[in-house]
Formats: sequence, structure tokens, C-alpha cells
Amino acid sequence: GGASFVPSETNPYQDGSSHGTHVAGTIAALNNSIGVLGVAPSASLYAVKVLDSTGSGQYSWIINGIEWAISNNMDVINMSLGGPTGSTALKTVVDKAVSSGIVVAAAAGNEGSSGSSSTVGYPAKYPSTIAVGAVNSSNQRASFSSAGSELDVMAPGVSIQSTLPGGTYGAYNGTSMATPHVAGAAALILSKHPTWTNAQVRDRLESTATYLGNSFYYGKGLINVQAAAQ
Repeated sequence: GGASFVPSETNPYQDGSSHGTHVAGTIAALNNSIGVLGVAPSASLYAVKVLDSTGSGQYSWIINGIEWAISNNMDVINMSLGGPTGSTALKTVVDKAVSSGIVVAAAAGNEGSSGSSSTVGYPAKYPSTIAVGAVNSSNQRASFSSAGSELDVMAPGVSIQSTLPGGTYGAYNGTSMATPHVAGAAALILSKHPTWTNAQVRDRLESTATYLGNSFYYGKGLINVQAAAQ
């Protein structure tokens, strides 16, 4: 299932930039011995299109997408998107999603670090979201990964192989690639513990994370999917 809130692109499954397809594969690519395997291959995926084929969007589209997820009783929202300025309406609907029981994972951003100033974007900056940064294969923070006190956890985000439209595969970088590792882990936790609240899921992700260093750059550390999904 799914829905599009982009007025000029009404098909939610038409992915002009391949970004959403890549993110979706990281969450739930099938365990079929072909290509890649997602973090939570048995999760049900819903495509909620809120960015156009150039990767741009308006807050109103994102807000409508989140409202759709709330109305349709989604368990987890993956937001591999963000911007430098927030909006009261965006914060209100993100908080509404979380108070309705949804786990909201959001990309911290690809702005690098800037001294002691936070570079975390919105909506990841809102406390109700799980803000996700990116590490490389050596578990070092990716140079592009945004930093700040709002950062919650890290996940792999450099040279991530995943699905692309047309049945192909490719490697992308970004906190957009890290975030679906966390959303997939949340889905796995909920499959093991279906009665858990989103607060319990978040706590499990954070408490089982591997400490990597200063929380301004690493949050609680690298998610440990195996430990989290026990």
C-alpha cells in the first residue's frame, strides 16, 4: 500500500530519484538469495511519497504523509529527509505520530560538523524522533554526518548497497541510508515484542547500542540489531 502527497507525481511507487527505493531495500529487501537482504525482510512496507523526483518537497506534503501514516496505523515511520529550518506544523504532526505510538526514525542530516553548533536538521532535531547519524565500515562517523546534542544513534551510511528501480542495485552514502537500518531494527523489535510501546522500542535501540565516543558526534552509539531484537 501507499499514497503520494506530491501533487504533480500521483503514483507513490514511481521513484524518479531512486532514493526511496534504496531506503526501502535497506529496510525490507526480500530474503531470496538475490542482491541484498533488508534488516527486516518480513516487514510490510508502505510507500508514502512526500518528495518529488528531484528530491525536493514542501512541509505540507510531509505533514500530509505523516497524517496518512497515523490514520493508517503504521508502526514505524522512516524519514530519510530533512531540512535546515523547522515548522510548528511539522513538529506538531511528528509529536502526534509519536504520541499515537509510532516509532519515528529521522535522518540527522549530511551537513558535517560545525564546532559546537548543532548541524542536525528537521525533523530529526525534534526530541520525539530518533535522530540517526552515519558511520563508515570502520565505525567512524562519516565526515558528512551531522552532529549535535539531538543525535540519538548511529547506523551504517557509507557505500550502502541496496535496491534501485528497474531491478538493479547500487551503493549510496548518507544519513538517509543509515536511518532505514534503525527503522528496520525497530520493526524487528516489534515483531519479537508486539505489545511494546514505541518508548520501549526506542529505549531498547539506545540501551543496546555500542558506545563509539562523544555523544555530540555519535549519540548513544552504533545500533546493534542482533542485541536489540532479542
